Amino acid sequence: MNEIVNKVLEFSDSYKVLEEKIRVKQGELNVEGNVFKFSRLLLLAVGKSSIKMAKFFLQRIKVSKGIVITPEIYDKLEGVEILQSTHPQISEKSLKAGERVVEVLKKEDYDLVLFLLSGGASALLEYTDIPLEELRSLNDRLVKSGLTINEINVVRKHLSKIKGGWLANYSKSPIVSLIISDVPGGDLSAVGSGPTVLDSTTVDDAIRILKKIGIELKREDLIETPKSLSAPVYNFKILDVEEVLIKLRSYLGGKIISSEVRGDAFSFGANLAGIGNTLLRIGDKGIILAGGEPEVKIEGKGGKGGRNGEVCLGFLKFANKGIKLYAIATDGIDGNSEYAGCIVEGGLDIDVDKYILIHSSYELLEKINATIYTGFTGNNVNNVYLLEVGK
Repeated sequence: MNEIVNKVLEFSDSYKVLEEKIRVKQGELNVEGNVFKFSRLLLLAVGKSSIKMAKFFLQRIKVSKGIVITPEIYDKLEGVEILQSTHPQISEKSLKAGERVVEVLKKEDYDLVLFLLSGGASALLEYTDIPLEELRSLNDRLVKSGLTINEINVVRKHLSKIKGGWLANYSKSPIVSLIISDVPGGDLSAVGSGPTVLDSTTVDDAIRILKKIGIELKREDLIETPKSLSAPVYNFKILDVEEVLIKLRSYLGGKIISSEVRGDAFSFGANLAGIGNTLLRIGDKGIILAGGEPEVKIEGKGGKGGRNGEVCLGFLKFANKGIKLYAIATDGIDGNSEYAGCIVEGGLDIDVDKYILIHSSYELLEKINATIYTGFTGNNVNNVYLLEVGK
């Protein structure tokens, strides 16, 4: 695999970052100098990194009970309950996982709950009175709407009785949450829709966001999030894309222009092409780094594509020869494709318009042999973009 892709995956590895930052032994957890004692520990892990994060602790301590909720089972874990759920769509498995977690939190007492949270948890874990088909329909419209991930998660919180701090509100025991952020800006209340983070948004905010995309819901159809918690909660951000970019800069050199990429994916790719073209003309060669989660608004069915695919099409449309773009999803999955992203060079004579109109970026990227395949990585800190100018 390409050296740059390998380094992105290495620096975004959730197991390795826990090795760097967490000290744990039987009866004691040390997080950034904060020490938590325990004899009976409940371990809850949910998200794309749940297996890697849980494995780190299970190799070092014994837990009284453990529940791990994951989109894919790719490693063996002894002594815990593994629930395979679904992502990006909510399903019966998501609801069953939510019911199980709430049941354990309500019925059992522990000295400490260790909650390991990573991206993807919004779909993997749900607990609500809203009928599943209605919830699925709403979620589908949200993810195709072009709204930011923060806006989407505001709505999700107010459709749920486990997001927006609700999970923490069921606990009788103190909670330590270790969070791998997959949202631009590292807002912990948006990661997995903030199951253990007090939510400052309201039903009114959710209604306003839904109106932006033409969805009308009654106030009584939405759920207000708790504004206080029943047990002490300590939330720690363990890794985000900004830290990955800083490590890449130390390894490769270059400049970081943003760790909070938002907005239309095709337009972002076009903007990267413009930056590269300008730097090439003025002789400013080198590496430009960025990360985040641009949006894609899909009207109609759409083809095989994702955020990174559309970024690459925007780049290909405008980039001159002498510029190369790497677009890498750290979870190994870009949209509905089997790819992590793409590596494309400017100056190619390609008509990208028909592919962007039908949102089928990988139809073209496969033809020009520009795809990156990693398989599911068990990591997730958003997307990393690397622009090589004049190399």
